[in-house]
Amino acid sequence: MTAQTTETPGAIIHRRALVACCVLAVLTVIVTAVVVWTDSGTNYAPEASPAELVELRFEDEAEGVVAVFNADTGVRLIEYGLDEGVFVRSVMRGVARQRRLRGLGPEAPVELSRQADGQIWLNDPASGVQIYLGAFGPDNVGAFEEILEREAQTLSAQLGGTES
Repeated sequence: MTAQTTETPGAIIHRRALVACCVLAVLTVIVTAVVVWTDSGTNYAPEASPAELVELRFEDEAEGVVAVFNADTGVRLIEYGLDEGVFVRSVMRGVARQRRLRGLGPEAPVELSRQADGQIWLNDPASGVQIYLGAFGPDNVGAFEEILEREAQTLSAQLGGTES
C-alpha cells in the first residue's frame, strides 16, 4: 500500500501566510529600488527665487488671539481669534517646536513665499524648516494665500497713499 500524506487545514493556512510574507518582501524590495533609482524620495525645495516673498512675525495676544505682522514694516496683516486660523496655528506650532528643539527663540521672522508656478512655501531660516503648503490641500493653502493677499493689499495701499 502507498501512504498518502494529507495536509491539515492549519498547515495550508501557514503555507499561505508564508507565501504572502514572501510576496510582500519582494514587493517591498522592488518599490524601494524604484524609489531609489528614480529619486522619488528626494526632498524638493524651490530652486528659483520666489515671485512673492514676505517675512512674517506671529505673536500670541490676549484671549487666544494670534496676530500676524509683516516683520519688515510691523504692519498687522491679519489676526485669528480663538477658533480661527486653525491650520495656520498648527503649522506655526510645528515651527515653534522645531525652534525650541534647537534652542532658538521666536525673534527671527519666517518667510512665506509664492513661486512663479503658484506653489506656496513657508520657510524658517532660523531652524531650517521648509514646508510646502500645497501638500495640505487647497483649503489649507488658502489660509496662507490670504496672508499673502493682505500683504499685497497693504503694499498697494501704501503705494497709493504716497502717490497722492
